[in-house]
Amino acid sequence: MSSDSTRSGIVAGIAIIAVLALLFGRVASESRDELDAARAYRQDDRSDRALEHYRRSIRWALPLSPYHAEAVSELESLAMELEVEGDTELALLAWRSLSGGLAATRTFYSGSQPARERANDQIARLLAMDRSAAVDARLSAEQLAADHRRLLSDQLSPDPFWGLALLSGMAVWVGALVLLARSGFDSTGRFHWATARGPVWGALLGFVSFALGLLFA
Repeated sequence: MSSDSTRSGIVAGIAIIAVLALLFGRVASESRDELDAARAYRQDDRSDRALEHYRRSIRWALPLSPYHAEAVSELESLAMELEVEGDTELALLAWRSLSGGLAATRTFYSGSQPARERANDQIARLLAMDRSAAVDARLSAEQLAADHRRLLSDQLSPDPFWGLALLSGMAVWVGALVLLARSGFDSTGRFHWATARGPVWGALLGFVSFALGLLFA
């Protein structure tokens, strides 16, 4: 490998690290700011606005970030506090905000989320307390809660195969285009099919895989 290629690789690596650092910094900063705003509104007894900012803080999830866990814990505490005060409607909204915020942080592979399971349990319980619908009159509170819990558990998840096809296809597509830009042209900018053939086919296959994954995942 020539010194120019080595230097280009180092520069590209530094650029990627810098972009990732800026991205992670932005996520952490937004999560902290939203958490601070939620705490301020909670101190002012404006729980409805606090819920909104807690939910946003949870959505700005980052591995090992303390703000995400703090927002989850404080939102759970606020939901229980609201129910004790008799504001069942706002308590239900708090649990829904927690469940929805955690659902929005799912990645291609997400493990179990105990906090979301607890939130869904509370949502089902509070919904079962509302017996205004005539169709619910013949069901017990336990049966209603079980029905609501089952509905909350039913969720559409990405198909693992097509999700993998989407992610790997995008990686191959972008990588092939980078390779094409580096090896498909000579120093004068003239296109050479002999050296560009592989990257072109790679980019085409990667794009097809990405498009199919986007369609079926």
